[in-house]
Amino acid sequence: MSFSRIFAVFAFIALIVAGCSGSDSDSPTPSPTPTPSPTPTPVAVDVEQVKSNYVDMAYAAYGDSLTTAQALLAAVNAFITDPTEANLDAAKAAYKAARAPYQQSEIMRWDTAITIQTDLTANGGPASVDEWEGQVNAWPLDENHIVGIIEGSETISEGLLIAQNGADDNEANVTTGVHAVEFMLWGEDTNGTGPGAGSRPATDFANDGSCADAFCERRAQYLAAAATLLVDDLTAMYAEWSPTARTTVGTLAYNFLQSDLALDYIVGSIRAMASDELASARMGVGLELGDPEESHDCFSDLSHVAIYYNLQGVRNAFYGRYGSVSGPSLADLVAERDQATFDAVDQALDSIEALMVQIFNTGELETDAVRFDQIIGQDDTGTERQIAEMAVEQLVALDTDMNDVRELLSLTDTIAGGGGDGD
Repeated sequence: MSFSRIFAVFAFIALIVAGCSGSDSDSPTPSPTPTPSPTPTPVAVDVEQVKSNYVDMAYAAYGDSLTTAQALLAAVNAFITDPTEANLDAAKAAYKAARAPYQQSEIMRWDTAITIQTDLTANGGPASVDEWEGQVNAWPLDENHIVGIIEGSETISEGLLIAQNGADDNEANVTTGVHAVEFMLWGEDTNGTGPGAGSRPATDFANDGSCADAFCERRAQYLAAAATLLVDDLTAMYAEWSPTARTTVGTLAYNFLQSDLALDYIVGSIRAMASDELASARMGVGLELGDPEESHDCFSDLSHVAIYYNLQGVRNAFYGRYGSVSGPSLADLVAERDQATFDAVDQALDSIEALMVQIFNTGELETDAVRFDQIIGQDDTGTERQIAEMAVEQLVALDTDMNDVRELLSLTDTIAGGGGDGD
């Protein structure tokens, strides 16, 4: 394989503080431990049961993503009303909390194979997850485009942000979604591969006449519009997987349940997230180039959170679980057909999980934390770098195991490169 492929909510928020605000005083997220792999059910399952459970998982994941985005919007509005450092920290904490469910939902993204031949625009909802995601989680982001809008004269609104997203045929001209909110909360990270995230001061949003320049009000307008649009987009996606949507022609849930390529899509999504995204765009490229701009949440230095929960999405898709949802799964079908193939994937996922837990926990240390952009800057002898490189190697190797699953179940190869840009 070529190296180009290597390349309840408020309680949760109260437990964590945003990843970095230019200091080492952050409270850590409770450290995860490797998640035990579920034992495949001894009862025979069929494809329709697996598909039905997958829709339940999507509904739960997008539901949690929406709820945490609503909490983020509330925190943003509170900060804009009273722009103190404490309120800014609360908004950052809400952003961090929102990353956990959303990054798990990203496994649903690669649905082109089951949507390209259908017209899902008639009901007014998203035509595909992949198309929709470009407005929600597009990355990397050129912050200069956002600064230009803020320092311009056009009225800032959700409509303007949508119109300017990807302007001039430049995918880096991202103006919407989680990373636009991230940039507005943290600002540019000027620390390179050293410790510390962006350190935008609350005074950048001053509303008491003390603004140091002429743009505080427009920064607040931009942040509010971006956070509001994020909630709007997740509201639309959540509705696409609801119990009602299951039986509504034109929804993503109905289309998935009716598709003969649903399993092909699940396997293809696992392969795309593991190899094209995690092993390549989100980890491998940064490690190879030594460029912290290639880390996924580069303004907040929360890439360790983003990539850890992306892996949980991979595991969820295989084992058929998300949160309290657990049911017939791809893993069950594989184990039923060939135990050796199941064991190979199961062992690979457990090994990768153990490495990713170490990356996550190192990034969450209360003192002397090592975030992913710092790992990027380590030489080959760096302990954390060696762990990250092992994870990349094993994520790439997982692609072979998942291709064995595809062949075992006689599925079509639907894998499509992600590229890391959310489009």
